[in-house]
Amino acid sequence: MEKLKLLIFDLDGVITSETKYWNTSRLTVWELICGEQYLGISDYFGESREVETRLVEIGDRIIPSSFIYELKSRAVNSNWDLTFFVVCLHLVAIFNEFQKSADNRFYEILNKPLSLPAKFQELGKLLSNFEYTDEISNNLIKQFWQETTSLRGTAVVEYVGSFSKKMLGFAIPGCEGKGELWQLCYQNFQDWYEGKKGYQLPDDETVVEVNKIDAALKLLRDSGRFNLAIATGRPRNEVIEPMTALGLLKYFDSQRIVTYDEVLEAESILSATNHPTNQQIKLGKPHPFVLFKAVYPEEKVEKLVAENFQLTNGEEVAYIGDAGSDVVAAKKARCFSLGVLTGFAGGKSREMLTGLGCDLVLDSILDLPQLLGVGKS
Repeated sequence: MEKLKLLIFDLDGVITSETKYWNTSRLTVWELICGEQYLGISDYFGESREVETRLVEIGDRIIPSSFIYELKSRAVNSNWDLTFFVVCLHLVAIFNEFQKSADNRFYEILNKPLSLPAKFQELGKLLSNFEYTDEISNNLIKQFWQETTSLRGTAVVEYVGSFSKKMLGFAIPGCEGKGELWQLCYQNFQDWYEGKKGYQLPDDETVVEVNKIDAALKLLRDSGRFNLAIATGRPRNEVIEPMTALGLLKYFDSQRIVTYDEVLEAESILSATNHPTNQQIKLGKPHPFVLFKAVYPEEKVEKLVAENFQLTNGEEVAYIGDAGSDVVAAKKARCFSLGVLTGFAGGKSREMLTGLGCDLVLDSILDLPQLLGVGKS
């Protein structure tokens, strides 16, 4: 790694904690399954009347830590996808259970020309006489993990529709990747995250003490050997604002901060072309687009996503991440993959990262200066 010149950092699990995102996912899932504006199965995850205590009371029932690990090990790292997966699989379980009553009215409701929230409300009335709980989903979710063991990234997301069709005999309308249900999950997630639901989640924290991260980044930048970049699935405003507040943004090359905004912009450019492959491509991790964009910020999107595109200086680039999608993206980009253990999954992290081909696993980014010969943080 003596040739390294560009260090690209993921944020969540590397610098910032994902706790706020996971809790946002939990509140969003509860709202769509239990909230009276949607399905309204109020005690599906257990009794919880107040949002202020919901995460403590039933948070780990809504989204268990094991569920997050399973997704991360399949290189799915988007918390919007996490929310979508949980909602979809519980819907499949609920509809599968309801089918046993030999009542097909739910199928008719799903195919009505209504908005998804309106469909959810009608379905909620239909389900009001049944006392379903999350226990009905246990075996179904286990089966989903068994059937997706070898899948990675987008392929896992796309399998949800096929899985629902297999279990129910039909695919739930809007349950395809980035479909109407995904968009509903996304919008409600953002509203919870931004405090628009009448409840403010605690602000972003760092994975280790911020002063120690500051010292490590300062050593790396001031060595004169490295340029620091960011490649994350966060929207741009959720990068700039918290990183500025933490006093860390100043260490990164402003031209090499690649976020979900750049992914959406690139996908929009491609969808405007006539080539069918371009219209279907998804550029979020584990696709290496965010890394290519960080290395070549001025390059055209069409060139960065070309099938034969690769880094000409991969030995000079390292991507520091905590999740499976980070490792897979780095491997596809043919640059160094440096893993850190400050993300999720506890003792399983090292095994997951090395199993996917991570070149080196560190305890945290605080180990980087010494590893790269620029002193101790």
